[in-house]
Amino acid sequence: MSRLSRLRLIEIGVAVVLTAVALLFVAMTVWAAEPAGIGVADAWVRPTIGQGKTTAAYMTITNMGDEDDVLVAVRSAKAKAVELHQTSMTAAGIMQMREVEDGLPVAAGGTVELAPGGTHLMIMGLDEALAAGGELALTLEFAKAGPVAVVVPVSASAPEGEDAPHAHH
Repeated sequence: MSRLSRLRLIEIGVAVVLTAVALLFVAMTVWAAEPAGIGVADAWVRPTIGQGKTTAAYMTITNMGDEDDVLVAVRSAKAKAVELHQTSMTAAGIMQMREVEDGLPVAAGGTVELAPGGTHLMIMGLDEALAAGGELALTLEFAKAGPVAVVVPVSASAPEGEDAPHAHH
């Protein structure tokens, strides 16, 4: 009888070890699938005017990783092109907008704000007009972190307060 008990204890021990190994494997898989350290918050896109096919999107991008990264491209299935633009004031007092061609650096531990009157995303060649209350899916492509999918609400103004919608990778 004690032999059966010893065999039963061995079986239980093996089951416990195998369960622990399985849990460790699952934990490591989940850990490896964690986001690459890029967070996106307070994203919004302006409604188009009339049947317009062009608009602008804004957001706050935070690099929570240990390495500097660069936003190198943005795309949307609903638009022909999405470009990163910078608005600035000329010496003559004229606002001008230029494409940022080498990407947008986001320092490790840093935050970059895309806002009206500054750096923003120009969304061109939309399939259809965007109305307030809708959404637009964007994919931000980072040099190191890779693609970050964001669903951006369509709004005439920036989100306000703690209840503002957030999108995270």
